[in-house]
Amino acid sequence: MEDHPIRLPKGSWDCHVHVFDPRFPYQDGRDYTPGPATADTLAQQHPNWGVSHPVIVQASVFGTDNSCLLDGLRRLGPTARAVAVVDPRRISDEALADLYAGGVRGLRVNLVASGASISGDPFTLTAARLRGTGMFLQVYAPRAKILARRAAIEGAGVPVVLDHFAGGDEVVSLRPMLDSAPVWVKLSADYRLSLDASHARQIARQMIAEFHDLIPDRLIWGSDWPHTGGGAERKQRPITQIEPFRQVDSLSVPALFDAAGLSAAAQTAILCQNPERLFDAGSVNI
Repeated sequence: MEDHPIRLPKGSWDCHVHVFDPRFPYQDGRDYTPGPATADTLAQQHPNWGVSHPVIVQASVFGTDNSCLLDGLRRLGPTARAVAVVDPRRISDEALADLYAGGVRGLRVNLVASGASISGDPFTLTAARLRGTGMFLQVYAPRAKILARRAAIEGAGVPVVLDHFAGGDEVVSLRPMLDSAPVWVKLSADYRLSLDASHARQIARQMIAEFHDLIPDRLIWGSDWPHTGGGAERKQRPITQIEPFRQVDSLSVPALFDAAGLSAAAQTAILCQNPERLFDAGSVNI
């Protein structure tokens, strides 16, 4: 188990984890093959950090088959939530309602890794499908693709959550969008900000402070456990070979909150109160 010198406030949410259970097959055409990282392992790990509420995010290796995610929700219990991936042109109202009843509160569009094969623009189609469901749209994309979809984001009609520091290493380019639409930012995967770990921490600290100045009530945190790899090594690795997880600090972002100038109340808002609102915690056993 991964221990840490800091402990998160009571009631903290980890808003971005993946579950990989070898009982569930990975799709053909995936970018990588992960090792096991099960819901049972996560249930043992989170108490060491002080996390009470996990949020499973559908990984690209499963495409639109959410079986592993739903099984993980059942294993983690009523305090867990999830973000699924669907084909918006194929899923029925009943199936969406079933996902919501099972604990799913958002649908993810991944514009980085190969995953679900969806014809058309998955962002626009998924946003349209979400209206009236009570769920939000989550986007994993590089900053350039996010900015290119500014009009679509502003007109989505649902909250939009941007993964991993909103796909960039600065805040200024996002300011007009943050002012004009219900956009949330997930403070996660800081190690993706730079190949140099020290530089990545410096960038993350600055962005945490600036995002907090702009949208303090629309910030959430995720550990990105179990830290999948990527980059050139992934492209060179045969798909039959298991990709090792990165050995990084799962609580590296909360560990920067003090240095970013966030008060204890501000930290509790990011870790507890903001996700409680986003993930509909009224029906969660806090």
